Order: sequence, then structure tokens, then C-alpha cells
Amino acid sequence: MERSKLFRKEDIGAGFRHIFYTMFHPFNGFDQVKWEDKGSVVACIVILLVFFLTNVFEQVLTGFIFNTFNPDKVSVPSIFLITMGGFAIVYIANWAAGSLQFSEGENRDVFITLCYTLVPSTFFKLVQILLTNFANAELNAFLVALMVIGYIWSGMILVVGLYYVHQFSFGGLLLNLLLTVIGVAIILFLLLLGYSLVQQIITFVVTIYNEIVFRL
Repeated sequence: MERSKLFRKEDIGAGFRHIFYTMFHPFNGFDQVKWEDKGSVVACIVILLVFFLTNVFEQVLTGFIFNTFNPDKVSVPSIFLITMGGFAIVYIANWAAGSLQFSEGENRDVFITLCYTLVPSTFFKLVQILLTNFANAELNAFLVALMVIGYIWSGMILVVGLYYVHQFSFGGLLLNLLLTVIGVAIILFLLLLGYSLVQQIITFVVTIYNEIVFRL
């Protein structure tokens, strides 16, 4: 089987064990992803599902005094679009940046790296959601600190993961991150432009239809 194939036979239990191992040994963990085909795409899809559900839980299960959302106006499809769409945009942008730099990162390895990046921040967000139902306002600083730890941890996982899967130098890694950010901005701009164009077309068609109906 060619190594470029996205899905490889991998025990899902071993995949989750490798995720846990990589959270605490990122250098060895991503080295195994790159050269030993470690990591499970199925396990990573589960991570994405948990990431999505966590964002839903944040809006409906966060304690009342900490919840800035209106639970009655939660839109699950919108949350799905933002979380999964956002992940897809980052993945495409990083893939494009890697292609421009002629990196050695494969689609599967980049996908696994980005999914692993979500684990710490998602875990700490789940803990935060749980604690908000028992904590008072005085503990807000502690809850914020939890999320800061999660984001820093995720950032570290992202940097180490991209460094290993793309086989960049430090300078190449910084350039890749910069190009990824630029790529995300370009994709969002094009999507916004496309959305605006579609809206204008729909408005034009509806206006023409109303004019025809009125004249008939």
C-alpha cells in the first residue's frame, strides 16, 4: 500500500493510545506519525466530532453566570459549519502553503497533526464547562487560566507537529505558519465574496420574478 494513501489499516484503540502518548511526548509522537505511520484517521475523526460537540456544549451547558450565549437561540448547523468549516479551511491553507514550499508533509500527516492540535484545548474547554456549573464569579480568573493552558498546549502541539510532518527548518516552519494564516485570510475573503455574489444574484432573480408576476 502506498504511503500517500489517507486511510491506512490502524487499530482505533492504538490510535487513541498514540494520541495520549503524543500529548506528553510530541517530538517522539510526531516522529512516529511521519516515519512509522502511527496515528489513526478514524480516531482523528472522533476528535473532530468531540470538538464540534464541545462547542455545542459550551453554548448550552455552560453555567448561567458564565454563559454569554442565549441557549434558546443556539444553532447546531451554524456551530457545525463554523467548527468543521474552520478546520477544513486551515487544513486546505496549510496544505497549499506546504505545496508552495515543496514540503514533505503528506495529506494524512497534516490531517492527523491538526486533529491532535485540537485535543488539549478541547479537553480544557470540557473541564471549564463542567466547572462553570459549580464555580462562582470569583473563580472566573481560574477558568480563564485553564483555557490559556489549553491553548498554549495546543499551540505547542501544532508547532512540533508541523515541524516534523513537513520536515522544515525553523525558518521554514515560521514561513509555513505565516503562509497558512495568509491562506486562511484569502479563503475567507473568497468565501465572503462568493456569498455576497450569490446573495446579489438571488436578489436580482427574485426582483425580476416579482416584476414579471406584477405585470402579469
